[in-house]
Amino acid sequence: MCDQTHQLRVLVIDDNADNAEALCVLLAALGCKAVMALDGAQGVAEAAQFDPHLIFSDLEMPRVGGCDVARQIRAHWPKSNPRLICLTGRDQPDDRRMCIEAGFDDFFTKPMLPGSVATIVNASVAAL
Repeated sequence: MCDQTHQLRVLVIDDNADNAEALCVLLAALGCKAVMALDGAQGVAEAAQFDPHLIFSDLEMPRVGGCDVARQIRAHWPKSNPRLICLTGRDQPDDRRMCIEAGFDDFFTKPMLPGSVATIVNASVAAL
């Protein structure tokens, strides 16, 4: 769980507003400061402003997809080095490999279980 001295900043990027909002609600319940972006381009811009510790990004989005989001964030903010988690409905071995090569740290299929989110949050807080 996040505490006041180490409040984790989390960015959720998903073109499905309901999915993004549900994850933000869960993250807030875990004590995180969570914001959402509804497409990849907005997500990259929000990352520059918000400086998140952790980013959950959908893979398939219009205009700028998840892999391009990961590449841009890794290229432009290498020192802040947020943890990048890919969320997708796809689960083929090539999808996982493609995401890791693009700069994601981990890959989860939707829907992501609340316990998995809590585990990622706790590990991210411990790394602060």
